[in-house]
Amino acid sequence: MPSRLLTAALLLSTSALAQPQPIPGFELERFTPNPGARETLTLSTGDALPARTLRVSLLGHYEASPLRYTVDAQAVGAAVGYRVTAHLLAAYAFTSWAEVGLSLPVVLAQGGDDLSAWGYSAVPAAAMGAPWLSGRFTFLREDEDRPLDLAVLAALGLPLGSSDGLTKDPGPGLAGRVLLGAGRSFAGVVRVGVEAGVLLRGLQDLTPQSAALGDEVGSGFLGGLAVSSAGHALRGEVSFRGQVPFASSSASAELLFAVRYTFLGAFEVSAIAGPGFGRSPGTPAFRALLGFSWAPSFSETKPPEPPAP
Repeated sequence: MPSRLLTAALLLSTSALAQPQPIPGFELERFTPNPGARETLTLSTGDALPARTLRVSLLGHYEASPLRYTVDAQAVGAAVGYRVTAHLLAAYAFTSWAEVGLSLPVVLAQGGDDLSAWGYSAVPAAAMGAPWLSGRFTFLREDEDRPLDLAVLAALGLPLGSSDGLTKDPGPGLAGRVLLGAGRSFAGVVRVGVEAGVLLRGLQDLTPQSAALGDEVGSGFLGGLAVSSAGHALRGEVSFRGQVPFASSSASAELLFAVRYTFLGAFEVSAIAGPGFGRSPGTPAFRALLGFSWAPSFSETKPPEPPAP
């Protein structure tokens, strides 16, 4: 059962109730946008950037009820009822097979219901998020006459967030993701992509006052499927992504719809929205993102050959 924090609250002493404690710290965010995003905004499907191409993005991100508070499977409030985050993303491809990426989130506003009666204090209204550094290594590329895109992405989450603000994982605060992504275009119109991998992070019990183990957050399997249109200035995307935790918690999933429009060659606006399924910590009832990107290419272009005499 997700977020069964109330199980612990039933066992709190009178003194604990008089002095609310912070919610046990962990990284609440479950969604990291694809910094390169050549073909897919929401997943890593082997879609590496072309060589010597930079992509810089700024995204506004809204989440509804990413951390709910329940007792006996009944919701009684939201520890985090809303969260607004700004994401600064950057990716650069040194070659056609090596790409590096950076994701820097900043929680601009968040809040929830008053849970002081249950012994928990309110989360801070704003917090610095944990930056993610990533490297994508490409084995196959469709634009190099291979049958599909195939790449592995390795990412490291740095311990620079806030435990009280729910932007830092427990323990040393480090986290990691390893994803294998693949994608293929069909008739130059539709592209299908998949990703599969693992999330590795510290383990946190969300019911520390309870004698029985309640909810935990920690490592888990990641997976997703995306279908997108290809080869046009205006493109659409539908993706389904989920996580199966190793810890004592339930699985979760999200269905996201996206649209993106490229103009003036190197600029792009995008929008992503969709519902979440399940109540595991970090899975919102709904999320929406609005972004702006700039993707110039620094590839050397050969001058045209002079006409034959």
